Amino acid sequence: MLRLVPVSLGLVLSISALLITLWIVTPAPLYQLWLVAVGAGEWSLWFGTLGLVGVILSGVAISLGSRWPAWIAIICGLLAVVFALVPPLQSRPVAQANQTPLSLRRYLFGPADLPNGTPQTETFATVDGQTLNLDIYQSGDQARAPRPAIVVVHGGSWSGGDKSDFPQWDWWLTQQGFVVFDVQYRLMPQPNWQTATGDVKCAIGWVKRNAAQYNIDPQRIALLGRSAGGHLALLAAYTPQQPDLPPSCDAPDTGVSAVISFYGPADLVWGYNNPADPDVIDGPGTLRRFLGGDPQTASAAFAVAAPINHVSADTPPTLLFHGGRDQLVGQHHAELLVERLQSANVPHQAVFIPYAQHGFDYNFSGWGSQIAQPVILRFLQTYVTQR
Repeated sequence: MLRLVPVSLGLVLSISALLITLWIVTPAPLYQLWLVAVGAGEWSLWFGTLGLVGVILSGVAISLGSRWPAWIAIICGLLAVVFALVPPLQSRPVAQANQTPLSLRRYLFGPADLPNGTPQTETFATVDGQTLNLDIYQSGDQARAPRPAIVVVHGGSWSGGDKSDFPQWDWWLTQQGFVVFDVQYRLMPQPNWQTATGDVKCAIGWVKRNAAQYNIDPQRIALLGRSAGGHLALLAAYTPQQPDLPPSCDAPDTGVSAVISFYGPADLVWGYNNPADPDVIDGPGTLRRFLGGDPQTASAAFAVAAPINHVSADTPPTLLFHGGRDQLVGQHHAELLVERLQSANVPHQAVFIPYAQHGFDYNFSGWGSQIAQPVILRFLQTYVTQR
């Protein structure tokens, strides 16, 4: 009876760890399993530890006379450990190439000095009866010189999400000397490609008009967006004077100094013709709702709303992050945009993180986030702070 305790617990832990870490290396076939895959990749060492504990307990069970169940647990546990090591092993060369240190302590226990609190919320526009708000993050210290600012655009397939979805990142940016404005945009009704982009531009205009109140420099503003927000950030940054994409309020100047996109779609026709697994996300359906048709019936919208089509010598410096295992927005979006930026001689940088899924930066202390943060800081110092 005594030997049944370690073998049973070891079997449960090992199999559970394997069933979770498996999705680090295997494409998730369902949306719910994709969510597991994001968590498995970003907290892999914790799940690997579960597998290791299962191996140890199963070894104890073998010493007490247990046979095949314990060996099954050992095999499953060891596989879980191997899969759990994939993210840190794949992150290391990327970190080295980008001169960014990786901290196991921070990965396990998080940052020690990240500020927190409640941001100030203001209304920046009321459009067609809908109130649009933004959250303002700023440090408590009083700076004499005007600070640079960052306008943050949330993701959510252009139909969900909300401002301040990633508050740790906003507070971290305030630590780096920026005032952060995390903004809303109209999600419904769709197709909303013009209204969403116009709202982002409206927010930029509001920030510039209120620069003195928040002690910011209106000529040193960057955009940062994630997923659908990454697309809108790129599109707004690349089209400050585009007649088909006007601001949704009085905003004569919507130009920005730089733009950062986390896994944002850039080539919408390519995205439509090369969709992700439909059981994970209906990519073509999402684009049809956003743009009002397919590439044939809404060809003008697909052309105007694709950031890649607006790259020119005047395009602001661009920083891209993308996960190599992204199942929602393929890495090729970033690769195609890099080619276009290179052709136009636009200052740019792209960081590809092999293990990472869409939304990898949800774990503020994960390997992908640890790589991204120093890169972001250097990029902003070069093209925004020192401008």
